[in-house]
Amino acid sequence: MDPDLRLTDAHARSVDDVMAALGTGPGGLGADEAAERLARIGPNTLAERASTPTWRLLLDEVRNPLVLILLGAVAVLSIVSLLDPAEDHWRDAGLISAIVVLNGLLGFVQNYRAQRGIEALRRLAVPEARVVRDGQLRRIRADELVPGDLVLLEEGDRVPADGRIVRAHDLRVDESSLTGESMPVDKTTDALPADTPLAERANMAFMGTAVSSGRGRFVVTSTGMATEIGAIAEAVQGVEEGPTPFQREVGQLGRQITLIVGILIVGIAVLQLTVGGRDPLETFITAVALAVAAIPEGLPVVMTLALAFGTRRMLGRNALVRSLPVVEILGSADVVCTDKTGTITEGRMSVRRLWTDGRDIELTGGSGDDASGEFLADGRPVDMHDAPILRAAALCNDAHPTADGGIAGDPTEVALLVAARKAGVDVEDAERLEEIPFSSERKRMSVVVATDRGVEVFAKGAPEVILPRCSRILENGEIRPLEAADRERIVEATARMARDALRVLALAGKPGAPASRDDIERDLVFLGLAGIADPPRPEAASALRATTEAGIRVVMITGDNPVTAAAVARDVGLEADAIEGRELEQLDDDAIAERAGIFARVEPRHKLRVLRALRERNHVVVMTGDGVNDAPALKGAHVGIAMGVRGTDVARDASDMVLLDDNFATIVAAIEEGRRIAANIKKFLNYLLTGNFAEVLVILVASLLGHLPITAVQILWVNLVTDSGPALALAVDPAAPDQMRQPPRRGPIIGRAMLALVGGIGALIAAIVLATFFIGLALFDVETARTMTFTALVAQEYLRLAVIRVQEGLPLGSNRWLVLAVAISLGLQALLLFTPVGSVFGVVPLEPMAWAVIAAGLLIGFPAALVVTRLVRRTLGPL
Repeated sequence: MDPDLRLTDAHARSVDDVMAALGTGPGGLGADEAAERLARIGPNTLAERASTPTWRLLLDEVRNPLVLILLGAVAVLSIVSLLDPAEDHWRDAGLISAIVVLNGLLGFVQNYRAQRGIEALRRLAVPEARVVRDGQLRRIRADELVPGDLVLLEEGDRVPADGRIVRAHDLRVDESSLTGESMPVDKTTDALPADTPLAERANMAFMGTAVSSGRGRFVVTSTGMATEIGAIAEAVQGVEEGPTPFQREVGQLGRQITLIVGILIVGIAVLQLTVGGRDPLETFITAVALAVAAIPEGLPVVMTLALAFGTRRMLGRNALVRSLPVVEILGSADVVCTDKTGTITEGRMSVRRLWTDGRDIELTGGSGDDASGEFLADGRPVDMHDAPILRAAALCNDAHPTADGGIAGDPTEVALLVAARKAGVDVEDAERLEEIPFSSERKRMSVVVATDRGVEVFAKGAPEVILPRCSRILENGEIRPLEAADRERIVEATARMARDALRVLALAGKPGAPASRDDIERDLVFLGLAGIADPPRPEAASALRATTEAGIRVVMITGDNPVTAAAVARDVGLEADAIEGRELEQLDDDAIAERAGIFARVEPRHKLRVLRALRERNHVVVMTGDGVNDAPALKGAHVGIAMGVRGTDVARDASDMVLLDDNFATIVAAIEEGRRIAANIKKFLNYLLTGNFAEVLVILVASLLGHLPITAVQILWVNLVTDSGPALALAVDPAAPDQMRQPPRRGPIIGRAMLALVGGIGALIAAIVLATFFIGLALFDVETARTMTFTALVAQEYLRLAVIRVQEGLPLGSNRWLVLAVAISLGLQALLLFTPVGSVFGVVPLEPMAWAVIAAGLLIGFPAALVVTRLVRRTLGPL
């Protein structure tokens, strides 16, 4: 078969026929063949809506309504100048045109960088697949799959392409996203009739569906847009994505500000025409300039850019954010529900103790896949080469060697396999005949294997689950009935290990083939207990301390027993009572929310119960998860965080953020970054709206008195030098020193305190600038007074930056981008004030007395602004 084509009838062919048609075999494709097919067929990705082209971004800047109005004003000025040479408005037309171009270029750059930043983040979130190539198991990017690849599937995996099932062990796949069937489909390797409908093709795996249980393997038959889901994607390419809640809030804020400013500008225009007796053309141009300066039309873009910058910084701290609005929500989180294993602990499990034949055996050596160390009983070496407990540990196990000599799989299973390797247990020739996979509900796994000793059954799981299924015990090489006293000793040994912060697994088995599948887990022989250590991460204690200081409550949710969970919690400074899942069911939601601290032996449904109790009491909840059944809780949380190392594809797909290192400290770092971004957005709004309000107020009050304190081109210049670079640089401001000692932020972006601060300081700046204008009128001519007003307005807005930094506890030079932006803007302002260029803007040289008046305004404004800020915070609380 030409691999460029879809194998549309794979469901009707035998496994051997499909493999032959695709030119592959049990060892998979060769690396060279796979590379050649990838180059010919293309990547295994669904076509996305094309990004906005550069020319369209530029056109969008020109199509901005305010820009069109300004261009209209330029046209009017040009026409008036042509019709009446005495009315020379060419200079104003040229200046307005130049400023429109500069503003448009700045807006284009912001849009371009925001779009490219978001695209880069999407490219980072490519899933992986486990394939067999050249006879070796490899982990590759899912977009590198080609027809003929052999792909392994396990519980929690997202199927990465369409393919024919070639091996299935209790494999069930949730295909509701494709077919609408709510129940998972049991998969088979049998051929089906050619006319079998898509929803009934039980021998096929389809891209985008999720493995709900079991294990299997399939050979890829179609990739990318040639898959079934690709056909659906092609049909919906034209559907536009709606705005996020955060984007809607920002958009609504922009519209509200535009409406208020628009009303004020109309009022100013009326006053200019009536009280001021201004020329209609001059009034029109001034009103347009003021609208451009005061209306924050670029607010959504700047906010998106700030969030994009933040997500890039988060990525540098091992947190991959999948949705920009999540960044801002993280800053408001007040509860973190976290897993224990691999998040608070290292996730590098190692067997530290065995209890078998009635005695404790210690294991020394490293963790993870480090096979060094020895077995000690009472301090003396013990030969465990043929120990049944370790044979069970190796055979009832899905961990597997990798091409680089390591071991891949669940950390617990890796630890068991390493322990068996330390003892020299050899299970290479064993063949698994049947298995009942582990699930969070069953809490156990069982296998039927054929070895050189015949057919045997092995099982492992939680002691309270395995022990009731055992009727016999192996002791001193003999199998005898399991008595009540034996059960008491096993329970005591389990408790002893748990008190030492060990995770305890029971192992059992029996010789002979089971009569039926139902007989696999009956009448087992108890082989012993394995105590597995997963030490807390070194940084976990400090990270937990940081969350407590930040007013964030940490809730540990684990499947481990309460004693182990409490021991680990104590090690990292989390003092709370451990509640078992079955106890949780007896509590009402109020009690759960109040007592939330440590929940042990929980099932996925318990996570949802805890989440609901917290959310209904208005907590902003961050929830971590790694399994298939964690997906509902991850979706239901304000921010769902999946594990990038041990998490399943389903969990990652359901999440808002992925931890690339599965580390609790990374959650804290993400919250810190979220708070930083939220604070920077507030700083940007604080600075932008205060300056805009002051500008409008200055012209409004002066108009009431019959004056025009600043010309249209000067207004546009102020907007250009103060609102662009310096305002944008606030998006990358460092965090305030006490940021993580403040309580979580609640409420809208702009609350009462922010409105009061914008109004209070805006009025203060307006008063100082108006005083500067009227003093200039009294001492000098109108051109000098306007130049003084123009300069004072720029200086006062930069003084506002200094006030914001002081109130945040940040050194003035801590943001080099802000320093650079202010320096460039001040240099441009100096160019106007001290060179002939200024005459083009109606700026005249200022005498020492004029500079003294401006300086006096700054000396008054700085302490007055600090006083207003303190009063607002004292009466209305934090911004």
